[in-house]
Amino acid sequence: MRFEFDKKNWTTIIEGEKDCYLLTNGLGGYSSLSVIGAAARGDQALLMSARRAPNVRMHLVTNLFEKLVVDGKEYILTSQRMRSGADHEGFRYLEKFVYDDFDVNAPAWTFRADGVTVTKHILMVHDGNTVAVKYEVDDPAGRNVTLELMPLMRFTSKKEDFDASQDLAAYHIETCKERNSDRSYCITGNDSQLFLMSNAALCAQQPCLFGEMYFSQDERDGRVAFGNAFSVCTLKGQVQTKNDIYVILSTDSYEETEAKILYEHLEQQQKERREQLLVQAGMTSELGRQLVLSADAYVVRRESTNGKSVIAGYPFFEDWGRDTMISLAGATMVTGRFEECKSILRTFAKYVKNGLLPNLFPEGGETPRYNSFDAPLLFVNAVYEYMQYSGDTAFREEILPVLKQIIDAYRNGTDFHIRMDSDSLVMGGDGLEQLTWMDVRVGDFLPTPRHGKPVEINAYWYSALMIMHELTQEPVYQELALEVRDSFRKKFWNENAQCLKDVLSGGKDEDQIRCNQIWALTMPFTMLSAQEERLVIRKVREELYTTIGLRTLAKDDPDFHSIYIGPMEQRDRAYHQGTVWAFPLGAYYRACMRYAEKSADITEKERIRAELAQGFAALSDWLREGCVAQIAEIYDGDTPSVSRGCFAQAWSVTELLRAVHDYEKWIA
Repeated sequence: MRFEFDKKNWTTIIEGEKDCYLLTNGLGGYSSLSVIGAAARGDQALLMSARRAPNVRMHLVTNLFEKLVVDGKEYILTSQRMRSGADHEGFRYLEKFVYDDFDVNAPAWTFRADGVTVTKHILMVHDGNTVAVKYEVDDPAGRNVTLELMPLMRFTSKKEDFDASQDLAAYHIETCKERNSDRSYCITGNDSQLFLMSNAALCAQQPCLFGEMYFSQDERDGRVAFGNAFSVCTLKGQVQTKNDIYVILSTDSYEETEAKILYEHLEQQQKERREQLLVQAGMTSELGRQLVLSADAYVVRRESTNGKSVIAGYPFFEDWGRDTMISLAGATMVTGRFEECKSILRTFAKYVKNGLLPNLFPEGGETPRYNSFDAPLLFVNAVYEYMQYSGDTAFREEILPVLKQIIDAYRNGTDFHIRMDSDSLVMGGDGLEQLTWMDVRVGDFLPTPRHGKPVEINAYWYSALMIMHELTQEPVYQELALEVRDSFRKKFWNENAQCLKDVLSGGKDEDQIRCNQIWALTMPFTMLSAQEERLVIRKVREELYTTIGLRTLAKDDPDFHSIYIGPMEQRDRAYHQGTVWAFPLGAYYRACMRYAEKSADITEKERIRAELAQGFAALSDWLREGCVAQIAEIYDGDTPSVSRGCFAQAWSVTELLRAVHDYEKWIA
């Protein structure tokens, strides 16, 4: 899809900071700045490299400070708010920003100043820590024109703030190669190195601070609002009427080639890879094809396990067990990436302990964290869906012992008070344990503890038991599943509200109207009657539905929070108390389709089809907001309009991709 922004989108620098782009490298590294080219967050960078895929990341290059000089007159093209108030307002010369995943020449910025046109393109290399930038400079008048580029660097771990008091003399720049017009350099310091290649002349300088940048999007969320960077050089590209200037920034040395040739080679690689992903997925709609490419951002290599994983979200999150299992079908199964899917399943299978999956993988010598009630059951369901999509039935023998270990652990009891109760439903959690996706903790307070028997966990449990029966043909699994079904339908049905209870806990949270009930309709095996499914869908649509996600709590509930903003404690109290999450919307759409397929009511089928068509049309509009071509983690619960949290979230994109995939098949 083509997303085009122009001057009406940045009448002020504040407006221009709200939306951003995202390029990723399959290692956890990324490039992300606002549509006007500013860093509006401390985690935004032209080059955020992955030192150890996917979570050990280094903030190497914040930006390139761009200055156009025409017959001695200077025009700053960079936009950046500063703590001092002396903001750089290059957006005033910015005519257009274009992002188009189907065109490797985008993202692209077009500036015009004093009759000179400068068009900038950025690409990021897959499976490498390399960002390549191309500037097309056109001066029809043939004057004395120079484009000056100053790399602004941090050389700091992503998780650390830049130390402006450090001794910058520790940073050095050395020439690696000089050939024709091209030059290659290596910048070192703070146990890191950056290779810089360009056909522009480099002028070295004493390391100096750039000045404190103001990160408006971080301040909005109560994070650190200011950060600095340093520079050791400036690149100067002379322009005679028309010229292209290239800058390659990488942790790898490319001394054997020239910048122009390298850029074109990397560009061709990216084009071929995108085309392969689209052919492999086989999606036909423009929205579906876009989401295929958007979802690619989250499939990453994990160095510690020598396998694949799924990054939960950019710029904040790492690869988590729960998020991976929820994202897996959309990221790999419906897109035909079966070998990567199997790699991810194998990776998690290696780390199953006491029937639980790691919710957070170890880095270095750290111990995996297993505090997830849902991830193991989602794993069982994901294995089954993988075999259904891929036809790889041979995987059954390899993975079956792991599946049995999970089921046995839930039946007999395991860590975090997880066990099967006498009614065959599973329960878990106590004290300050955080086990479901609604897992936020504020000090010694859990806003949504959900200890007891959560509705979606037991939906996963039933489906997992039926899957075990399918795979083994052992009657014990089916018999237990039938006991679960009987208990579930008897105990979870809320007759007064005509929907499902959220959790069987004995507290007021039992009857809260939440989005978790929707997953009882979307698992490979489900328990409700067609009439009950219709009522659940209606309740979710009436109380929780928005065009970008489902509310986590009905608006008339006393615990409802209308907005998600402010310091962390304030945000956390709203996180699952009404805040709209995008990923359950995918399950809602799939539930509607599954119900429609079973319904004999032609009018109802047409109503659902029309509702979904309208919903997907609205989704195309949402892709323009926040991070272009991506879907954010969350939105305000009252009237969603601005993205919050991670500006690009794996399960948001992949679950909606899965829904679009099913919709294409349904209407075909």
